[in-house]
Amino acid sequence: MKLNAAGKEEVIVLKIDETQHPVAYKAKLNELIEAGMTEKEARDVINDGITMEVYYSPNQGFFLVESEAIESTEIYNPYDGSECEVEED
Repeated sequence: MKLNAAGKEEVIVLKIDETQHPVAYKAKLNELIEAGMTEKEARDVINDGITMEVYYSPNQGFFLVESEAIESTEIYNPYDGSECEVEED
């Protein structure tokens, strides 16, 4: 499976709420604070929404990947464990 080339991404802005998604919200908040943001800055980033790229694994299902992660690490298909290749322009 290939990742989308730059400029061809299909994205969804994920909105998580501290009340409805307390575990995910707290985990992301802590990550951003540990990366050097103030708590207010981290909350603002989360409340603005997290940009996620959309992928579909044939006969298995959709999955989302945080856009920033694609630029900095290998991405694996969560259904079969295979590494996703970077699509050339």
